[in-house]
Amino acid sequence: MMVSHEIIAHYGVLVVFLNVLGASLGLPLPVIPTLITIGASSAIASPTVTAMLPQLAIILGAAVTGGILGDLVWFHGGKRYGERTLYTVCSLSLSRETCIARTENFFSRWGVRLLIVARFIPGLSLVSVPLCGAMAVRLRSFLWHDCAGVALWASSGLIIGGVFASQIEEIFALLSELGWRALVIIGSALPLYIVYRYWRRAMVARALRKTQIGVDSLREFLEH
Repeated sequence: MMVSHEIIAHYGVLVVFLNVLGASLGLPLPVIPTLITIGASSAIASPTVTAMLPQLAIILGAAVTGGILGDLVWFHGGKRYGERTLYTVCSLSLSRETCIARTENFFSRWGVRLLIVARFIPGLSLVSVPLCGAMAVRLRSFLWHDCAGVALWASSGLIIGGVFASQIEEIFALLSELGWRALVIIGSALPLYIVYRYWRRAMVARALRKTQIGVDSLREFLEH
């Protein structure tokens, strides 16, 4: 148990930074589980809430920094290439047209304030960021709202981990008993999850293509 907490204490900040950075760039990484785990570990290792706050502040700073750096790449891409960047991001979605229409609808209602809650809505954050660039949102306004959104989102994961620290500690104990087998399970879980996501996306896309009706078929159907 102590080994696990020591590893998290030494490398937790770096893990959070790289995890959030990768997710902001579009990689399918499990960021919230990582934040929950590190938040729980900080709560377990700290004798009081006051003693835990400085460590959580550093972790939160790492999450915000990683999120901002990743988002700036897409923001400048949207600013430079406009809708082409948005189409590139939405090509990762099941329906590119629906993805763009949905994001533009959100943006027309909320504007740049959308960034504050975008990370709580799956898939919206990665699309809303380049859209802000394409819509010529000022960099200062983008940074302010994106920073607030990343901080709010990351804080929720850390707080959940702190609140349920005792339950998560039991999971740590189980992993400690499994030893190297736990590493094999964790190491194989992420690739399997990624494969599952792409397989599910391919299956749904294939089903949607099969249900589409061409113009000639639709005209024939209406005539009969």
